[in-house]
Amino acid sequence: MSKLPFFTMTCIVVSVMMVGVCQAQLIKITTDQAFWYPFTFVENGQPRGIHIDLVKKALTNLDHEIKFFPKPWKRCLQDAKDGKYDAVVSASYKVERAKYLIYPTDAAVAKKSQWRITQVEYIVITNAGLDYRFNGDIKALPHPVRTPIGYSIADDLMSAGVKVFQAPDITDCVTQLVKSGRGSFVTPPQNAAHLQNLSQYKDKLLIHPRPLKSKSYYMVFSANRGQISPKTRQQIWNEIERLRDNAAYMTMLFNNYSGKK
Repeated sequence: MSKLPFFTMTCIVVSVMMVGVCQAQLIKITTDQAFWYPFTFVENGQPRGIHIDLVKKALTNLDHEIKFFPKPWKRCLQDAKDGKYDAVVSASYKVERAKYLIYPTDAAVAKKSQWRITQVEYIVITNAGLDYRFNGDIKALPHPVRTPIGYSIADDLMSAGVKVFQAPDITDCVTQLVKSGRGSFVTPPQNAAHLQNLSQYKDKLLIHPRPLKSKSYYMVFSANRGQISPKTRQQIWNEIERLRDNAAYMTMLFNNYSGKK
């Protein structure tokens, strides 16, 4: 068998190395800076949460570089619309958002998408002394009904005829609830449990166990940036699915945040 010249072999090795370098891609991700515990929030200036950790792991497994940019939620969406970032973590499906964000193919129709990061329930919080129990009738929710600005659950409620007061963020919602002594607040149960354990709210909140709604949340991509190929997007969603369906990994993720005070 003939041997390749040293110069030819060197070129082949360098070429293979360059292919590996070219495949590594920096993905710029914008994420909500508000306190949406334990899914996304900012601590000491750094984005944290189950959705952040899972996406980091998925992208690292695929040899991508990652940079997160925490911003107010409405700014996240606008910047993604303007093509300033490659992706958003994390967003539920809305028809209006789908005009400028790329979702997995089942997002518009699936109640629990195959390529979701996680499924997030929304529940109702009221003041502990209020004589009210949520029974599934959203039109009977105590007013004012509060949600953070820009959250899709607000649009869901308003489309059902419920008047919604949108506060700047989750902390404002619960502070206004306790201070006023009236109304209700819609948020995920994990966030509610964390708020209930904070000293300033302890014994002041009632968490209603019946879910109001359940939604899939995704890593979505800017339709107006064009840096991430369809093949790469699907590889990322597939890796997110693989990690999410790993029960041991997800238990570890949730345990990382279950003891936070």
